[in-house]
Amino acid sequence: MLKFLCAGATALALTGSCFAGDAAKAQKPQYVIISFDGALHLEQWERSRALGQKTGASFTYFLSCVYLLSPETRKAYEAPGLPRGRSNVGSGYSREDVEGRLGQIWTARSEGHEVASHGCGHFDGKNWSAKDWAQEFDQFTTIVADAWKLNGIDGEPRGWQDFARREIRGFRAPYLSTNKGLFKTLEKAASPMTRAPSHAALPCPEHATASRISRFR
Repeated sequence: MLKFLCAGATALALTGSCFAGDAAKAQKPQYVIISFDGALHLEQWERSRALGQKTGASFTYFLSCVYLLSPETRKAYEAPGLPRGRSNVGSGYSREDVEGRLGQIWTARSEGHEVASHGCGHFDGKNWSAKDWAQEFDQFTTIVADAWKLNGIDGEPRGWQDFARREIRGFRAPYLSTNKGLFKTLEKAASPMTRAPSHAALPCPEHATASRISRFR
């Protein structure tokens, strides 16, 4: 079975050495990683969902929470150590754009796809403390949970709050930039997956059983 993880601006295929070997090893899952940072463009949501319906592939959308804020509501986000409303990737284009993205998120979830976190403002957190990372994660959860109300959009689906506060567990670090503070915060939150940096070929995911975090390097 193929598992697709959608996250950034490049496309990487993971097969070969990770799964080479005897027939038993060949039966292990293959991971094809196609990256679309932030889950911004509605057209990419539509195209990827259509591809999933056609092929049976499942996707993980790594969402930047500022894309659930309009220019009018962007100051709901405050990055660690920066003025309120600052973001490296802007915000949603408009209230209508945010409404469309909320609909895509909920529809993708209902189709069996996963939504995970890409943080909020797409800042390089290599010098952040564990407290800073916790602030970023807390704001992600709050903004996703309150997105309908924050933007004055009617029709929040039943189950949205549980989805925002309990189902979203994976994380991909902006710029693939990590530090000890990040992993300390992830372990405390029991987040099961993070995408960490590497300039080498991608190996199989590491399953850190002690911390309950699976790391894709």
